[in-house]
This record gives sequence, C-alpha cells and structure tokens, in this order.
Amino acid sequence: MPNVETSYMGLALKNPIVAASSGLTKTIDDVIDCENAGVGAVVLKSLFEEVLDDEDWGAGQNASMHPEVFDYLRSELRFQYGIDAYCDLIRKAKKEVQIPVIASINGTSFKWLLNFARRVESAGADALELNVYLPRIN
Repeated sequence: MPNVETSYMGLALKNPIVAASSGLTKTIDDVIDCENAGVGAVVLKSLFEEVLDDEDWGAGQNASMHPEVFDYLRSELRFQYGIDAYCDLIRKAKKEVQIPVIASINGTSFKWLLNFARRVESAGADALELNVYLPRIN
C-alpha cells in the first residue's frame, strides 16, 4: 500500500482526505464516524458569526417593531450552536479521535474572530478555518 501521508496547514495527516464543514461534522458521533471511515482530518461544522455577536447583529434595532421575531432569532441562533457548546464539541472530539480537529467560523467580519480563535485554541482545536460566504443580492 502506498504511503499517502501528507501535511495540511502544518498538521500531519495520515491521508489527504478532509471531512469539510458540513452536517457530517456537527456532532461528536459524526466526528467519530468520519475517523472510522478513514478521513485524515475533520473541519467541524461552522459556527456562524451571528451567534457570536453580542449586539445580535442589529436585530435589536427593530425589536420594537417585531419583538417576537427578535426573540426567536436570539434563541434560535444560540440554541443551534453557541460558543460554549462549540468548544465542548472540540474538547470531546480531541478526547475521542486521533485525527486533527479543525474549528470553523462562518462570517465576513473580524469583530469576533480573535476572541473566537482564542476560545477554540483553548478548547484544543488544531486549527481554525475562516469560512467566508457572501450572499449575492441581485
């Protein structure tokens, strides 16, 4: 069998297959399944910058017009993936798997990036991916 070891962002991988940020990398069971399937590393499902925004990304400015929408957005974003839950996922993954675990943030602002990077580094992430997505408005 040929040697397919490689390096990616300075991380040693047993092979060049990386499970990218997706539903396949959202839970600890998913991460374990990826390792069992033979991937060389996983990029956890992205945490969206809206979750990190203490200002609720401006939604609060319109709360007087539609307070129920504001409450829904705040609770839904934090329910889906809060920073604490994300860091817990990193810690669990690092205990359970031998492959590199890469954190991912989705966003376009650097407002939260340094704090997020420090938090995921403290949680044990091997690297951080910046997943930039700019929707096109026609």
